[in-house]
Amino acid sequence: MRLALAALLLLAAAPAEARGGRRASAVRATLLLDGEPTPVRWTDGDTFRILAGRHAGASARLVGVNALETFGPVHRWGGADGRALLAIAKRSAAAAAAASVRCTLEPRRDAYHRLLAVCPEVAAALVRSGDAMVFAVDGPPDPELVALQREAQRDGRGMWAAGAPPLVPSSVHSAYDPDLGPRGAYDRIVDTRTGVAEARPHSRVYRTCEEVCVGAGRDRACMVHVPFARRYRERPACLRGGG
Repeated sequence: MRLALAALLLLAAAPAEARGGRRASAVRATLLLDGEPTPVRWTDGDTFRILAGRHAGASARLVGVNALETFGPVHRWGGADGRALLAIAKRSAAAAAAASVRCTLEPRRDAYHRLLAVCPEVAAALVRSGDAMVFAVDGPPDPELVALQREAQRDGRGMWAAGAPPLVPSSVHSAYDPDLGPRGAYDRIVDTRTGVAEARPHSRVYRTCEEVCVGAGRDRACMVHVPFARRYRERPACLRGGG
């Protein structure tokens, strides 16, 4: 049965796609989406675009895990600088495509109107290799994923190769940021020991390319603030040459 399923879900790499004048890693795959073989394009390790069927053209976000940002060298922690972590972020789409087997869609969407997809094999593979972290927003984290992450951290795999700080910012938003609308400013901080991703409201105004950090010393983890509108066009200096 597994061999037949593997044969059905042959993966094919696609050329990198252009977005906003820049080239971003993207990998095509076929997965069982709600039981139907469906072609998709993984744009990074936690997001794919559906290419056919009743949801054609829609983007879907994995539930329970979070890959690093691919638009530039914006993450830093331990001994890993922005470029080292960006290299891991850019390989995450291929890692997700290689693990693609089956996904089910949830009836709800996220705050960015993306479909939400539960893909157990993909999530486990990404966490095991250190290409994504456990990311629990609306409910408790999956204990099996947390156990896999602890193993990846202990063995220094992927994003944990240069250290595993207890807290990591996964997104940072400035007050009065037009991307947020009425939701107000917040930073999303992930506890890498438990996988809980907490939204921390604030009223600070961040400058473009300002580094926002949590923790101190070896436990310090940072993320550079870049408004969404400038991540792919009119890119600021902190993204040039790395995105």
